Amino acid sequence: MIFNRKIRLIVTDEQARILDSQSKKCNWLYNQLLAIARDDYINNGNSKKLLSGRNLRNQVPILKQDNPFLKTVHSSPLKNVALRLKDAYMRSFKQGNGLPKFRAWKKKWFSLLYDEPNKGFRINGRELKLSLGTNKEGKRLYITLALEDAPASPESTIKNLRITKDHKAYYAVFCIEKPDKKPAKRLKWIALDPNHKNLMVGINQDGVSYEFKNLTQIKYWDKVIDRLKSKRDVCLRKAKFIETYEGRGYWQPSKRWLRINKALDKAYNARREQIKQGLYAIANRLAKTYDLVLMGDYTPTLETAKYDNMHRSMLNRTAIAKARKIIAWVMEKSGKHFKEVAEEGTTKTCSFCGHEEKKDPTVRVFTCPNCQTTLSRDINSAINIAKKENLLPCLGYVEDLSRTTYTVAWDYTRCDLMVQMN
Repeated sequence: MIFNRKIRLIVTDEQARILDSQSKKCNWLYNQLLAIARDDYINNGNSKKLLSGRNLRNQVPILKQDNPFLKTVHSSPLKNVALRLKDAYMRSFKQGNGLPKFRAWKKKWFSLLYDEPNKGFRINGRELKLSLGTNKEGKRLYITLALEDAPASPESTIKNLRITKDHKAYYAVFCIEKPDKKPAKRLKWIALDPNHKNLMVGINQDGVSYEFKNLTQIKYWDKVIDRLKSKRDVCLRKAKFIETYEGRGYWQPSKRWLRINKALDKAYNARREQIKQGLYAIANRLAKTYDLVLMGDYTPTLETAKYDNMHRSMLNRTAIAKARKIIAWVMEKSGKHFKEVAEEGTTKTCSFCGHEEKKDPTVRVFTCPNCQTTLSRDINSAINIAKKENLLPCLGYVEDLSRTTYTVAWDYTRCDLMVQMN
Protein backbone atom coordinates (compact mmCIF):
# COMPACT_ATOMS: atom_id res chain seq x y z
CA MET A 1 0.00 0.00 0.00
CA ILE A 2 1.33 3.45 -0.95
CA PHE A 3 0.01 6.63 0.66
CA ASN A 4 1.08 10.18 1.50
CA ARG A 5 1.48 11.65 4.97
CA LYS A 6 1.73 15.39 5.60
CA ILE A 7 3.60 16.47 8.77
CA ARG A 8 4.21 20.01 9.92
CA LEU A 9 7.81 21.17 10.28
CA ILE A 10 8.94 23.12 13.35
CA VAL A 11 11.37 25.69 11.92
CA THR A 12 13.26 28.71 13.22
CA ASP A 13 13.37 32.05 11.40
CA GLU A 14 16.80 31.19 9.98
CA GLN A 15 15.61 27.78 8.76
CA ALA A 16 12.53 29.40 7.18
CA ARG A 17 14.81 31.85 5.36
CA ILE A 18 16.94 28.97 4.04
CA LEU A 19 13.90 27.01 2.80
CA ASP A 20 12.50 30.13 1.11
CA SER A 21 15.87 30.69 -0.57
CA GLN A 22 15.89 27.12 -1.91
CA SER A 23 12.35 27.55 -3.23
CA LYS A 24 13.19 30.88 -4.91
CA LYS A 25 16.16 29.33 -6.73
CA CYS A 26 14.01 26.46 -8.02
CA ASN A 27 11.34 28.97 -9.11
CA TRP A 28 14.02 31.00 -10.95
CA LEU A 29 15.29 27.84 -12.68
CA TYR A 30 11.73 26.95 -13.76
CA ASN A 31 11.29 30.35 -15.42
CA GLN A 32 14.70 30.12 -17.11
CA LEU A 33 13.94 26.68 -18.54
CA LEU A 34 10.54 27.90 -19.73
CA ALA A 35 12.18 30.88 -21.46
CA ILE A 36 14.72 28.56 -23.15
CA ALA A 37 11.97 26.19 -24.32
CA ARG A 38 9.85 29.03 -25.71
CA ASP A 39 12.83 30.65 -27.46
CA ASP A 40 13.86 27.35 -29.05
CA TYR A 41 10.34 26.73 -30.35
CA ILE A 42 9.69 30.27 -31.64
CA ASN A 43 13.10 31.30 -32.99
CA ASN A 44 14.88 28.01 -33.75
CA GLY A 45 12.02 25.83 -34.95
CA ASN A 46 12.37 23.44 -32.00
CA SER A 47 15.88 22.46 -33.12
CA LYS A 48 16.95 21.34 -29.62
CA LYS A 49 13.85 19.15 -29.16
CA LEU A 50 13.82 20.00 -25.47
CA LEU A 51 10.62 18.06 -24.77
CA SER A 52 12.11 14.79 -26.05
CA GLY A 53 13.84 12.39 -23.69
CA ARG A 54 16.08 14.11 -21.13
CA ASN A 55 16.96 17.12 -23.27
CA LEU A 56 15.20 19.64 -21.02
CA ARG A 57 16.68 18.05 -17.91
CA ASN A 58 20.17 18.24 -19.47
CA GLN A 59 19.86 22.05 -19.58
CA VAL A 60 20.10 22.14 -15.75
CA PRO A 61 23.88 21.37 -15.53
CA ILE A 62 24.54 24.03 -18.19
CA LEU A 63 22.64 26.65 -16.20
CA LYS A 64 24.47 25.56 -13.02
CA GLN A 65 27.80 26.33 -14.67
CA ASP A 66 26.65 29.82 -15.68
CA ASN A 67 24.85 30.47 -12.38
CA PRO A 68 26.92 29.02 -9.48
CA PHE A 69 24.23 29.89 -6.88
CA LEU A 70 22.22 26.91 -8.18
CA LYS A 71 24.90 24.61 -6.74
CA THR A 72 23.62 25.42 -3.23
CA VAL A 73 20.44 23.45 -4.08
CA HIS A 74 20.47 19.64 -4.04
CA SER A 75 20.42 17.96 -7.44
CA SER A 76 17.09 16.19 -6.80
CA PRO A 77 14.93 19.34 -6.51
CA LEU A 78 16.77 20.92 -9.47
CA LYS A 79 16.25 17.83 -11.61
CA ASN A 80 12.56 17.74 -10.74
CA VAL A 81 12.12 21.38 -11.79
CA ALA A 82 12.85 20.31 -15.38
CA LEU A 83 10.65 17.22 -15.06
CA ARG A 84 7.85 19.35 -13.65
CA LEU A 85 8.02 21.76 -16.60
CA LYS A 86 8.08 18.91 -19.11
CA ASP A 87 5.08 17.30 -17.38
CA ALA A 88 3.20 20.62 -17.61
CA TYR A 89 3.83 20.69 -21.37
CA MET A 90 2.71 17.06 -21.75
CA ARG A 91 -0.55 17.77 -19.89
CA SER A 92 -1.21 20.76 -22.14
CA PHE A 93 -0.76 18.57 -25.24
CA LYS A 94 -2.72 15.51 -24.06
CA GLN A 95 -5.36 16.91 -21.69
CA GLY A 96 -5.96 20.29 -23.30
CA ASN A 97 -4.55 22.29 -20.38
CA GLY A 98 -3.10 25.71 -21.07
CA LEU A 99 0.59 26.04 -21.89
CA PRO A 100 2.94 26.57 -18.91
CA LYS A 101 3.32 30.16 -17.73
CA PHE A 102 6.05 32.00 -15.87
CA ARG A 103 5.68 31.55 -12.12
CA ALA A 104 5.66 34.31 -9.50
CA TRP A 105 7.22 33.02 -6.26
CA LYS A 106 5.27 35.57 -4.18
CA LYS A 107 2.00 34.07 -5.38
CA LYS A 108 2.88 30.41 -4.86
CA TRP A 109 5.76 28.75 -3.03
CA PHE A 110 7.76 26.36 -5.23
CA SER A 111 7.88 22.95 -3.52
CA LEU A 112 11.13 20.99 -3.13
CA LEU A 113 10.90 17.36 -4.27
CA TYR A 114 13.43 14.69 -3.26
CA ASP A 115 12.17 11.83 -5.42
CA GLU A 116 14.58 9.03 -4.46
CA PRO A 117 14.57 7.11 -1.16
CA ASN A 118 17.17 8.42 1.31
CA LYS A 119 18.86 10.58 -1.32
CA GLY A 120 19.17 14.15 -0.10
CA PHE A 121 17.35 13.51 3.18
CA ARG A 122 17.68 11.40 6.32
CA ILE A 123 15.13 10.73 9.07
CA ASN A 124 16.03 10.03 12.67
CA GLY A 125 12.93 9.80 14.83
CA ARG A 126 11.37 13.26 14.65
CA GLU A 127 14.38 14.87 12.98
CA LEU A 128 14.67 15.50 9.25
CA LYS A 129 18.13 16.19 7.83
CA LEU A 130 18.06 17.84 4.40
CA SER A 131 20.96 18.21 1.99
CA LEU A 132 21.06 21.62 0.29
CA GLY A 133 23.95 21.28 -2.15
CA THR A 134 27.48 22.67 -1.86
CA ASN A 135 29.05 26.06 -1.10
CA LYS A 136 31.88 27.85 -2.96
CA GLU A 137 34.50 25.57 -1.34
CA GLY A 138 32.59 22.46 -2.43
CA LYS A 139 31.50 21.62 1.12
CA ARG A 140 28.14 19.90 1.47
CA LEU A 141 25.46 22.02 3.18
CA TYR A 142 22.85 20.54 5.52
CA ILE A 143 19.87 21.69 7.54
CA THR A 144 18.20 19.74 10.38
CA LEU A 145 14.47 20.30 10.87
CA ALA A 146 12.13 19.10 13.62
CA LEU A 147 8.97 17.13 12.75
CA GLU A 148 5.76 17.28 14.78
CA ASP A 149 5.46 13.50 14.51
CA ALA A 150 7.47 10.52 13.31
CA PRO A 151 6.61 9.93 9.64
CA ALA A 152 6.45 6.14 9.41
CA SER A 153 6.52 2.89 11.37
CA PRO A 154 9.61 0.61 11.23
CA GLU A 155 8.01 -1.78 8.72
CA SER A 156 7.23 1.07 6.29
CA THR A 157 9.48 2.49 3.57
CA ILE A 158 9.67 6.18 2.63
CA LYS A 159 9.72 6.50 -1.16
CA ASN A 160 10.15 10.28 -1.55
CA LEU A 161 9.79 13.62 0.21
CA ARG A 162 8.29 16.97 -0.79
CA ILE A 163 8.72 20.19 1.23
CA THR A 164 5.77 22.59 0.91
CA LYS A 165 4.56 25.83 2.49
CA ASP A 166 0.94 26.67 3.30
CA HIS A 167 -0.18 29.82 5.16
CA LYS A 168 3.31 30.57 6.54
CA ALA A 169 3.66 26.99 7.83
CA TYR A 170 6.12 24.48 6.37
CA TYR A 171 5.22 20.82 5.81
CA ALA A 172 7.00 17.61 4.86
CA VAL A 173 4.90 15.34 2.63
CA PHE A 174 6.20 11.76 2.74
CA CYS A 175 5.24 9.11 0.20
CA ILE A 176 5.16 5.91 2.28
CA GLU A 177 4.92 2.28 1.25
CA LYS A 178 3.79 -0.26 3.84
CA PRO A 179 2.90 -3.96 3.60
CA ASP A 180 -0.73 -4.67 2.75
CA LYS A 181 -2.89 -5.95 5.57
CA LYS A 182 -4.57 -9.31 5.16
CA PRO A 183 -8.17 -8.56 4.11
CA ALA A 184 -10.71 -9.25 6.83
CA LYS A 185 -13.55 -11.72 6.36
CA ARG A 186 -16.87 -10.19 5.36
CA LEU A 187 -18.70 -10.67 8.63
CA LYS A 188 -20.16 -7.23 9.30
CA TRP A 189 -21.40 -4.91 6.57
CA ILE A 190 -23.29 -1.67 6.02
CA ALA A 191 -24.95 -0.29 2.87
CA LEU A 192 -24.89 3.50 2.47
CA ASP A 193 -27.17 5.65 0.33
CA PRO A 194 -25.76 9.20 -0.19
CA ASN A 195 -28.25 12.04 -0.69
CA HIS A 196 -28.86 15.75 -0.09
CA LYS A 197 -31.24 15.87 2.87
CA ASN A 198 -28.45 14.30 4.90
CA LEU A 199 -24.96 13.08 4.11
CA MET A 200 -26.03 9.43 3.80
CA VAL A 201 -28.31 6.77 5.29
CA GLY A 202 -27.09 3.26 6.00
CA ILE A 203 -28.47 -0.10 7.09
CA ASN A 204 -26.27 -2.86 8.51
CA GLN A 205 -26.32 -6.65 8.81
CA ASP A 206 -28.57 -6.49 11.89
CA GLY A 207 -31.26 -4.42 10.15
CA VAL A 208 -30.34 -1.30 12.18
CA SER A 209 -30.36 1.97 10.21
CA TYR A 210 -28.26 5.10 10.69
CA GLU A 211 -28.75 8.63 9.39
CA PHE A 212 -25.46 10.54 9.00
CA LYS A 213 -26.24 14.26 9.22
CA ASN A 214 -24.64 16.82 6.91
CA LEU A 215 -21.55 18.63 8.15
CA THR A 216 -22.63 21.98 9.59
CA GLN A 217 -19.18 23.52 8.98
CA ILE A 218 -19.81 23.78 5.23
CA LYS A 219 -22.73 26.20 5.57
CA TYR A 220 -20.99 28.18 8.33
CA TRP A 221 -17.76 28.71 6.42
CA ASP A 222 -19.62 29.55 3.19
CA LYS A 223 -21.26 32.46 5.02
CA VAL A 224 -17.90 33.61 6.41
CA ILE A 225 -16.30 33.39 2.95
CA ASP A 226 -19.19 35.33 1.34
CA ARG A 227 -18.86 38.08 3.93
CA LEU A 228 -15.08 38.37 3.42
CA LYS A 229 -15.46 38.39 -0.37
CA SER A 230 -18.03 41.20 -0.23
CA LYS A 231 -15.63 43.27 1.90
CA ARG A 232 -12.65 42.54 -0.34
CA ASP A 233 -14.51 43.38 -3.55
CA VAL A 234 -15.00 47.02 -2.53
CA CYS A 235 -11.23 47.45 -1.97
CA LEU A 236 -8.76 48.51 -4.64
CA ARG A 237 -7.23 45.53 -6.45
CA LYS A 238 -4.78 47.84 -8.24
CA ALA A 239 -3.89 50.56 -5.76
CA LYS A 240 -0.23 51.31 -6.44
CA PHE A 241 2.04 50.71 -9.43
CA ILE A 242 5.47 49.36 -8.44
CA GLU A 243 8.06 50.08 -11.15
CA THR A 244 10.84 47.52 -11.53
CA TYR A 245 13.05 48.38 -14.53
CA GLU A 246 12.75 49.84 -18.02
CA GLY A 247 9.27 51.13 -17.26
CA ARG A 248 7.99 47.66 -16.40
CA GLY A 249 6.33 46.79 -13.11
CA TYR A 250 3.26 45.44 -11.41
CA TRP A 251 0.17 46.67 -9.56
CA GLN A 252 0.04 46.27 -5.80
CA PRO A 253 -3.34 45.96 -4.02
CA SER A 254 -4.31 48.18 -1.12
CA LYS A 255 -3.34 47.16 2.42
CA ARG A 256 -6.96 46.46 3.31
CA TRP A 257 -7.38 44.23 0.23
CA LEU A 258 -4.27 42.26 1.23
CA ARG A 259 -5.44 41.92 4.84
CA ILE A 260 -8.91 40.67 3.87
CA ASN A 261 -7.49 38.38 1.19
CA LYS A 262 -5.21 36.82 3.81
CA ALA A 263 -8.22 36.22 6.08
CA LEU A 264 -10.08 34.71 3.10
CA ASP A 265 -7.25 32.24 2.46
CA LYS A 266 -7.35 31.21 6.13
CA ALA A 267 -11.13 30.71 5.92
CA TYR A 268 -10.79 28.46 2.86
CA ASN A 269 -8.09 26.46 4.62
CA ALA A 270 -10.16 26.09 7.82
CA ARG A 271 -13.22 25.00 5.80
CA ARG A 272 -11.24 22.37 3.94
CA GLU A 273 -9.52 20.96 7.04
CA GLN A 274 -12.71 20.83 9.14
CA ILE A 275 -14.59 19.00 6.38
CA LYS A 276 -11.76 16.48 6.10
CA GLN A 277 -11.69 16.05 9.88
CA GLY A 278 -15.41 15.23 10.03
CA LEU A 279 -15.33 12.85 7.06
CA TYR A 280 -12.27 11.01 8.34
CA ALA A 281 -13.94 10.59 11.74
CA ILE A 282 -16.96 8.97 10.06
CA ALA A 283 -14.75 6.81 7.82
CA ASN A 284 -12.62 5.57 10.72
CA ARG A 285 -15.72 4.69 12.76
CA LEU A 286 -17.08 2.68 9.81
CA ALA A 287 -13.74 0.91 9.31
CA LYS A 288 -13.56 0.06 13.00
CA THR A 289 -17.11 -1.35 13.09
CA TYR A 290 -17.61 -3.05 9.70
CA ASP A 291 -15.67 -5.37 7.41
CA LEU A 292 -17.50 -4.32 4.22
CA VAL A 293 -18.96 -0.95 3.23
CA LEU A 294 -21.26 -0.65 0.20
CA MET A 295 -21.96 2.86 -1.07
CA GLY A 296 -24.09 4.17 -3.91
CA ASP A 297 -22.40 5.81 -6.88
CA TYR A 298 -24.64 8.90 -6.86
CA THR A 299 -22.90 12.20 -7.66
CA PRO A 300 -24.81 15.52 -7.85
CA THR A 301 -24.79 17.24 -11.25
CA LEU A 302 -26.37 20.27 -12.91
CA GLU A 303 -29.14 17.96 -14.13
CA THR A 304 -30.02 17.23 -10.50
CA ALA A 305 -29.97 20.90 -9.50
CA LYS A 306 -32.42 22.21 -12.10
CA TYR A 307 -32.64 25.78 -10.78
CA ASP A 308 -29.84 28.27 -10.12
CA ASN A 309 -30.85 28.76 -6.49
CA MET A 310 -30.27 25.03 -5.93
CA HIS A 311 -26.65 25.03 -7.10
CA ARG A 312 -25.06 26.10 -3.83
CA SER A 313 -26.99 23.75 -1.56
CA MET A 314 -26.89 20.72 -3.89
CA LEU A 315 -23.49 21.12 -5.56
CA ASN A 316 -21.22 23.31 -3.44
CA ARG A 317 -22.37 22.27 0.02
CA THR A 318 -22.36 18.52 -0.47
CA ALA A 319 -19.36 16.32 0.30
CA ILE A 320 -20.67 13.11 -1.26
CA ALA A 321 -17.79 12.47 -3.67
CA LYS A 322 -15.19 13.42 -1.07
CA ALA A 323 -16.86 11.19 1.54
CA ARG A 324 -16.89 8.24 -0.87
CA LYS A 325 -13.21 8.71 -1.67
CA ILE A 326 -12.19 9.02 1.99
CA ILE A 327 -14.26 6.01 3.11
CA ALA A 328 -12.78 3.88 0.31
CA TRP A 329 -9.24 4.89 1.27
CA VAL A 330 -9.71 4.32 5.02
CA MET A 331 -11.29 0.89 4.44
CA GLU A 332 -8.38 -0.13 2.20
CA LYS A 333 -5.84 1.18 4.72
CA SER A 334 -7.55 -0.81 7.48
CA GLY A 335 -7.50 -4.05 5.51
CA LYS A 336 -11.29 -3.96 5.02
CA HIS A 337 -13.50 -4.01 1.90
CA PHE A 338 -15.26 -1.18 0.06
CA LYS A 339 -17.46 -1.42 -3.02
CA GLU A 340 -19.23 1.25 -5.04
CA VAL A 341 -22.67 0.08 -6.19
CA ALA A 342 -24.73 1.43 -9.09
CA GLU A 343 -27.81 3.19 -7.72
CA GLU A 344 -30.03 2.75 -10.78
CA GLY A 345 -33.54 1.79 -9.67
CA THR A 346 -32.80 1.75 -5.94
CA THR A 347 -35.18 4.62 -5.12
CA LYS A 348 -38.22 3.71 -7.20
CA THR A 349 -38.12 -0.04 -6.44
CA CYS A 350 -39.80 -1.34 -3.27
CA SER A 351 -37.21 -3.36 -1.35
CA PHE A 352 -39.88 -5.84 -0.13
CA CYS A 353 -41.98 -6.73 -3.18
CA GLY A 354 -40.03 -5.20 -6.09
CA HIS A 355 -42.86 -2.91 -7.21
CA GLU A 356 -41.51 0.07 -9.19
CA GLU A 357 -42.96 3.55 -8.88
CA LYS A 358 -41.21 6.85 -9.56
CA LYS A 359 -41.42 9.26 -6.63
CA ASP A 360 -41.01 13.01 -6.38
CA PRO A 361 -37.87 14.06 -4.42
CA THR A 362 -40.12 15.76 -1.85
CA VAL A 363 -41.56 12.37 -0.84
CA ARG A 364 -39.37 11.17 2.04
CA VAL A 365 -41.69 8.44 3.43
CA PHE A 366 -44.02 6.36 1.24
CA THR A 367 -46.33 3.34 1.44
CA CYS A 368 -45.92 0.76 -1.31
CA PRO A 369 -49.29 0.37 -3.14
CA ASN A 370 -48.55 -3.31 -3.78
CA CYS A 371 -47.47 -4.70 -0.38
CA GLN A 372 -48.65 -1.79 1.83
CA THR A 373 -45.22 -1.50 3.51
CA THR A 374 -44.34 1.97 4.84
CA LEU A 375 -40.72 2.83 4.13
CA SER A 376 -38.34 5.73 4.41
CA ARG A 377 -37.13 6.69 0.95
CA ASP A 378 -33.45 6.60 2.01
CA ILE A 379 -33.71 3.33 3.98
CA ASN A 380 -35.41 1.71 0.99
CA SER A 381 -32.51 2.78 -1.26
CA ALA A 382 -29.93 1.48 1.23
CA ILE A 383 -31.68 -1.92 1.38
CA ASN A 384 -31.76 -2.13 -2.42
CA ILE A 385 -28.03 -1.30 -2.56
CA ALA A 386 -27.37 -4.23 -0.21
CA LYS A 387 -29.66 -6.54 -2.22
CA LYS A 388 -27.68 -5.77 -5.39
CA GLU A 389 -24.71 -7.45 -3.68
CA ASN A 390 -26.91 -10.32 -2.41
CA LEU A 391 -26.76 -9.15 1.19
CA LEU A 392 -29.69 -9.19 3.61
CA PRO A 393 -29.87 -8.63 7.39
CA CYS A 394 -29.37 -11.92 9.21
CA LEU A 395 -31.94 -11.07 11.92
CA GLY A 396 -34.46 -9.24 9.73
CA TYR A 397 -35.25 -5.53 9.91
CA VAL A 398 -36.28 -3.36 12.83
CA GLU A 399 -40.05 -2.97 13.11
CA ASP A 400 -40.35 0.66 11.94
CA LEU A 401 -38.63 1.32 8.61
CA SER A 402 -40.28 4.71 8.15
CA ARG A 403 -37.50 6.34 10.20
CA THR A 404 -33.89 5.58 10.99
CA THR A 405 -32.91 3.86 14.24
CA TYR A 406 -30.01 6.18 15.07
CA THR A 407 -28.82 9.63 14.04
CA VAL A 408 -25.06 10.23 13.72
CA ALA A 409 -23.72 13.81 13.71
CA TRP A 410 -20.17 15.18 13.78
CA ASP A 411 -19.72 17.63 16.67
CA TYR A 412 -16.80 19.89 15.78
CA THR A 413 -16.61 21.51 19.23
CA ARG A 414 -16.15 18.09 20.91
CA CYS A 415 -14.26 16.55 17.97
CA ASP A 416 -16.42 13.46 18.27
CA LEU A 417 -19.30 11.64 16.59
CA MET A 418 -22.56 12.00 18.51
CA VAL A 419 -24.94 9.02 18.15
CA GLN A 420 -28.55 9.52 19.21
CA MET A 421 -31.40 7.01 19.15
CA ASN A 422 -34.52 8.21 17.31
